[in-house]
Amino acid sequence: MPYTDASTVLLKKIATYLADDEHSGASDIIPGYAPPTSSRPSRRIEVGGRLTLTPEVLWFTAHPLNFARSDFGIPVEEIARLDDVSSGLREKVRITLRTGIEPTFLLWGIPRFIEAVERARSAL
Repeated sequence: MPYTDASTVLLKKIATYLADDEHSGASDIIPGYAPPTSSRPSRRIEVGGRLTLTPEVLWFTAHPLNFARSDFGIPVEEIARLDDVSSGLREKVRITLRTGIEPTFLLWGIPRFIEAVERARSAL
């Protein structure tokens, strides 16, 4: 990963990628992932891992024991909006990209996370 230099890491958060959320981008990120259809019931796909924010990219690295492996990076400049979409005890943040893809993550400390990403966006 390109963020091996600790001085480039702005924030690290334990997170879960919600691959089955609508517009999550999972079809592009997870090899062999097929979104649910009306003939095939939805199967919840949640990928545990870590989000690491650098000045240029927000990286998601999946834990090695996940069924679905999905390590990916989101360029900070491609992030159009961040929304706290929490419901009940599930604290969730939706990241809307300029392409319309909206990956959603479960994580604690959403206000701090959003603030850190916004600072990285404004520094570009």
